[in-house]
Amino acid sequence: MEANRLTEVPDCVTRLRGLEHLSLRDNRLASLPDAIGALERLTELHLEDNRLTTLPTTLGGLRRLTVLGLEGNPLTTPPPEVVAGGTDAVRTFLRDLGRHPVRQWASKVVVVGEGRVGKTSLLKALRGEAHDPLESTTHGLTVSGLDLAHPGPPDPAEPVTMRLATWDFGGQEIYHATHQFFLTDRSLFLLLWDAQTGWEAGKLHYWLDMIKARAPHAPVLLVATHLGPRPPDLPLSELQETYPGLIAGSLSADSASGRGVAEVLERVRQEVARLPLMGVAWPRTWLRAAEAVRTHPDDHAAPEELGELLAEAGVREPSHQSSLVAALHSLGDLLHYPDDEELCDLVVLRPQWLTGYISRVLDSEEVRDEGGLFRHTFGSTLWSDAPRPLRHHFVRMMENFDLSYRTEDRTASLVVELLPWNPPPFQEDWDTHGGAGTRELRLRYRLHTVPPGIPTWFIAREHRFSTPLRWRSGALLRHPDGAHAALITVDRHARTAELRVRGPYPQDFFAVLKDGFEQTLQRYPGLDITRLVPCPTRDGEGRPCRHEFRHEQLVNRLAMDPPRERIECPEHLEDVEVPYLLQGIERPGGRRSEELLRQLVSKVDSLEVAGRRRHAELSARVAEQQRGFLRSLRREQSRQEVLCPSLVWVRRLSRRAAGRKLLPGEVFQLHLCCEAPGEWHLLEGVEPYELPARKEFTETVLPYVHRTLQVLKFVVPVFGASLGVASEGLSKAMKDDMDLMKALLDGAPGEAGRRFADGESRTAVRAADHAEYRRMHALLKELDPAEEWGGLSKVTTPEGPTYWLCAAHARTYEQGSRAVPYTTAVRLPRQPAGEQASGRRLPGGELGPGEGDGDAGRRAPG
Repeated sequence: MEANRLTEVPDCVTRLRGLEHLSLRDNRLASLPDAIGALERLTELHLEDNRLTTLPTTLGGLRRLTVLGLEGNPLTTPPPEVVAGGTDAVRTFLRDLGRHPVRQWASKVVVVGEGRVGKTSLLKALRGEAHDPLESTTHGLTVSGLDLAHPGPPDPAEPVTMRLATWDFGGQEIYHATHQFFLTDRSLFLLLWDAQTGWEAGKLHYWLDMIKARAPHAPVLLVATHLGPRPPDLPLSELQETYPGLIAGSLSADSASGRGVAEVLERVRQEVARLPLMGVAWPRTWLRAAEAVRTHPDDHAAPEELGELLAEAGVREPSHQSSLVAALHSLGDLLHYPDDEELCDLVVLRPQWLTGYISRVLDSEEVRDEGGLFRHTFGSTLWSDAPRPLRHHFVRMMENFDLSYRTEDRTASLVVELLPWNPPPFQEDWDTHGGAGTRELRLRYRLHTVPPGIPTWFIAREHRFSTPLRWRSGALLRHPDGAHAALITVDRHARTAELRVRGPYPQDFFAVLKDGFEQTLQRYPGLDITRLVPCPTRDGEGRPCRHEFRHEQLVNRLAMDPPRERIECPEHLEDVEVPYLLQGIERPGGRRSEELLRQLVSKVDSLEVAGRRRHAELSARVAEQQRGFLRSLRREQSRQEVLCPSLVWVRRLSRRAAGRKLLPGEVFQLHLCCEAPGEWHLLEGVEPYELPARKEFTETVLPYVHRTLQVLKFVVPVFGASLGVASEGLSKAMKDDMDLMKALLDGAPGEAGRRFADGESRTAVRAADHAEYRRMHALLKELDPAEEWGGLSKVTTPEGPTYWLCAAHARTYEQGSRAVPYTTAVRLPRQPAGEQASGRRLPGGELGPGEGDGDAGRRAPG
């Protein structure tokens, strides 16, 4: 029922009580019926790209619902902060809301502007406090409160008080990169400028660009301060045309004399009352618990202490507490990172307390004199009033904000916002990666503004590729294989950024870095971005063409039916192949990717120089394909919902089982794999799961293997190439495993067998396939109730994707670690396939063929 222009859900749908998967994405739904909560068997509900502002509380009762797609809806109930917590957070919120709803009259007023324009003084005047002509400059962030009566409460007989949190940001440029984490659409912005120095000196364009990029739907009030003989003067109409829908009005106020303060206060009252999330309903217990957090006297607390505080307020279940904490984290009321081993043991209850300590580093002349190197011994001076464990926490939090990264000896951190502006001599080093046998990929970004943190956040994020050649607006990066290098540069005057990668096969390294840069840009949802691909043609004198094709236009040409695969360069009037322009910049489609891999596999047959090059290309292409497969599989899932490893390798427990057909009661082994792109491998020394060839195997495992086999099959030839042997000389056990999986699918009953027998081959995964991933998770959880997953760790990479990795590959992404060499290897378990082994099994089953009476381990159900 996708893309049918539905304005309401048909009644017949809510009567399908056995429905498990429902997709209503890309319609015009403004609401959902309460009756949708009667679909008790629903596991997936896709509502993306509709017009929903609220969800019915009955959705909270769908206990089987594990996937809830809500992207592209202007939701206020549940609020975006809850939606960001994932499906469980939404279900919990709606369930509790259905019991005890209460409206929340709270929001945020953010005050920004250049230093010394009077931000702190104006806030004090709005609260009725006395003016201090010697008011000190704000360093970092100050949060306080402001209570105002609602101008038009729902019931005039019951006055409503709006409780506003006022966020006063330091105006110095060094703090701007830290501001961005606290600027949200649910706020009203007061942008102050000094009437005596003028609006241009107040950098109104710069600040409006920042707000538009970070909080594009938030209203902005321009406030002129320091009133005097020179009246405020600015081109308001021109600014409103440049930033349509952003500027709510222009006022003036003088905190010293009080002139205009009352008008500003009244306008603030009117504007915050119109904010979309003002007055939204929250569960009563959640609101009480949130208020307890906001009024808690301490700056920080242990998670256990926070749990006790929430329990006292009425939120007692751990899952409910986690959802509420995730919402408060998104709101900026607290900071907590439960999945970070170094940050999970502390909850920051006052973000301004943390930013105050970080500001000391940004203000440090000692760190600046070291070229941005913050030696951890400096912490004993800069943070002398904080215990040593807290100092470690501050360092890790700076890394989490992409403000710094630890050096390899872990005794210092490089603060990227303090890097020098002038670039070091890098051209000679960059040129060593050019020449014969290499290719360069380039992608240029044209931005409407270059916001703080670009590209410094990216430099910190990709620290594992770092070299000493880095500066405030660029860096030279190098892949651990030594053969590939990258250059990221930003031109603030031209408002452009450019990513270039060179090497024998730069496509995969480029894909990783492009993901990382795109992830950095996503912190600014309102940023206007045009992506440009340079034309590869040259003029008659060999000079490169100056024309650049719009990336979006190239992608759209290939998406047409039939595809338009050629485009003319308007400079030289030559036709250029569109797939060539996008090669390495956009991943090839599934069938094209497989075709390229097959061509390479057929050539990899020796360890001669040419063979080594082909193997390097093959390894990189496999990494590209594997990364794309996992991206497709998980594209509907948040990080929190990547529930279990995605790769399963199937083995027959005993070779005494005849033939390739499924035998009644026959037992198979399920091995988990590390998901490091380009280096998928079985886990050594890990006890496999065991499962008989019954319902769980044929209805869950075999269809799931069908999804992964098209990608897994390329693990074998890459393994052979890395050992320097022809693919036919590989371990017979491994080849038997692959043949077995194919043969089982050939003879499998039902849809899985028919699809494979018909020759269907694809590496992309449709949304419907996520149900198979969920079924696999349920099965693995039965086999492994503790969810140890063979020691695999869930790692969210700096580029965004989440993988389940072995310890060695997980270390690749640790702060300050040296990247693992870029090689591909398939490591078999120590015990050869076919030998009897004890494994983890579902309880209650019979022995399979070939199993002895002395076999240990739990068995699958009968």
